[in-house]
Amino acid sequence: MTPNQSRDQTTLLSQAQAEAIKKFDTVAAMIENLLGSPPIGHYSTMSFASFPLQLKGPRFGVKEYKDNKDHNVLQFSKDLLTKYPKYLEPILWREAFLLHLPSSIREVSLAADLGLYCYYRFGLRTKKQKDQFLQIWQTTSPSIDYTFYRYYPTAGFEYFDNLVDGNFLKMAKGWFKPFIQVTTAISAETYTENLERWMFNYHRKLRPIEHKILCGLNDCLTCSQIELAEHLKLRQPTISQVIKRLAQQHLLRFIIYENYPKLGLQPITVKFASNKAKITNSLMKMISKIRYSHSLQEFDYQLFASFLIPTERMTRFRQWLKQVTSSFNLVPPEIRFITERMHARNLHLYNTQAGEWSLEIESQLENFSRLVSEKLTSHLPSIKSFKMAPHQIKRSIKIKQEDFIYMQRATEVFLATRHVKFIESHELREAGYKESEHMAYRRRVKFLEKNELISPPLGIGLLNIGLNSVIFIDIRSHEEETRRILSACQIFPHISSKLFDDGTGIATLPVPSIIAVSLMTSLDELLMSLGVPAVTTMKPTWKAYGWMGPPIVDSLNYDFEKNKWIWTKDTLPIPRI
Repeated sequence: MTPNQSRDQTTLLSQAQAEAIKKFDTVAAMIENLLGSPPIGHYSTMSFASFPLQLKGPRFGVKEYKDNKDHNVLQFSKDLLTKYPKYLEPILWREAFLLHLPSSIREVSLAADLGLYCYYRFGLRTKKQKDQFLQIWQTTSPSIDYTFYRYYPTAGFEYFDNLVDGNFLKMAKGWFKPFIQVTTAISAETYTENLERWMFNYHRKLRPIEHKILCGLNDCLTCSQIELAEHLKLRQPTISQVIKRLAQQHLLRFIIYENYPKLGLQPITVKFASNKAKITNSLMKMISKIRYSHSLQEFDYQLFASFLIPTERMTRFRQWLKQVTSSFNLVPPEIRFITERMHARNLHLYNTQAGEWSLEIESQLENFSRLVSEKLTSHLPSIKSFKMAPHQIKRSIKIKQEDFIYMQRATEVFLATRHVKFIESHELREAGYKESEHMAYRRRVKFLEKNELISPPLGIGLLNIGLNSVIFIDIRSHEEETRRILSACQIFPHISSKLFDDGTGIATLPVPSIIAVSLMTSLDELLMSLGVPAVTTMKPTWKAYGWMGPPIVDSLNYDFEKNKWIWTKDTLPIPRI
């Protein structure tokens, strides 16, 4: 390289650095216009330095520190201009957004990812650009395993975008205020726990037209949109637009269950009892590492753990439970097999004018008492239910790898194919399917439904509509009475329940927070007066459903050559406190 060429390269690099810093100032001004003045102001010094860029960590590519005059200094790696220019603009947006965060949460992964969401939301214009950005960033920021959950860095971007109609960042800034007074860095678990609480407590009011369509959809899940339009006296395009909007906002989904025994998995709930917090925490940490654990819930010194255990490994699993009992000095845990799932929603209790639920506790409890004590539940609509295949059933259907796409979609998707067909092709393209394969995919889905590997939609699920607390009723009665109580729970806004092989059951009742405590206390007293053996407990919604691990019905857990679930000597950890 000649001296002139070297000088030219140095000049070009200097110009690129100056343009990048100018771009940062422009982006910072845009974000400041949106969110107001940041708490730490602009950096005293910004520059590019020769340090290697490692594509990992929440804030890769930069160094932030205070100089000997206590001024805030921000340095970018020169590699962003030479080796990795595609990361430069997202990082500029990320760092400009992080100026608005309290120092206590600036290094938390999810907080830094909100800066990337800022770029996703305001720096990109087309869906193609957004999709390309997510593909690039997903390779740089893989999933992170924390103590009780797995975090996917970019998975929430679309959810943030739709949760509050594009105003997520403005609303989140108010949530950050309590952290301004915190002087030490908080943990990722503390941050995400508080953010999750805020997101679950967000209350999105239903409009009258939305409420009307949702009621019609809830009453007739098998109706086509044309049939729904005739029934509700509305135009079919109106119904389609409303359902599409609610689905995109992640407000609406359809409840679908997998028939786990037909997949070779036994769905069970195990109850551990201990009055020592140290033992309970050790159990939770241990169980959360098991790939076949499904959820964890802790109530009043009792830990409810749900598992999906391969049928051929049930004996080994029971032996492991004995080891756990001995190591932790516990009473033998109670094991119950899930035989049926039930679901019902009562949208007629929602007041669209007030934008909230109209629940008169006394009248509701009086109705509930009469339905249970006088055995009047036969007059209620039949509660939607899905029976699992018998235990120890021999699996006759060979699972294909593409089946897992729908298995996961069945529980996580916020759309139903029969109602929102526009999204299916998009999802299939993202999953790697060519247009010519779409029909084969749809045929396979119908095959899974016909062979009862998955249930038809049992009802609709609605998020963020003011049901911010959850009451749990653990019913310890015989099957007839358990079914009667579960059926009577239809008079409340929502019930999701499990029926076990011994006739007992668990009812999950999301209710408005303002009445949750009084309703739980009254239900407990009422069931006691009726002589029904049951235990009622309550949790706020954001922590009611327990730790959810990686998807269990996942191709990563399955050996397609041997046609069986993967199980090694390390699948169940050695029990130790």
